[in-house]
Amino acid sequence: MNRFAVLALYAPLLTGALPMEGHARRLVGGYAPAGVDDALVREARTEIQRYFVPELQRLAEIRQASTQVVAGLNVKLLCQVTSADRGPSLWEFVAWRRLDGAWQLISATRVG
Repeated sequence: MNRFAVLALYAPLLTGALPMEGHARRLVGGYAPAGVDDALVREARTEIQRYFVPELQRLAEIRQASTQVVAGLNVKLLCQVTSADRGPSLWEFVAWRRLDGAWQLISATRVG
């Protein structure tokens, strides 16, 4: 069987054309939804909060959370941040929990 025939046979699986009963369709390697009250999300929030000056800013509310498996775990949070001088704003943070359990802030982007 040539390689084009093999691709034709597997195309419906690779493109998602076949239904995946009971499973959310998700991009392999992409982010998966997480609960805003999950223990890992709360841990990421605590780590992200360390980058703020408590008298001026605070992470007020997590609106959305997701995780991505990498060499460790990325936790992406969409959060409302309150600032004493600028009022509330919306930010997207990505924190990486390394395989050794240590955390690192990967990105902080103001989105609104």
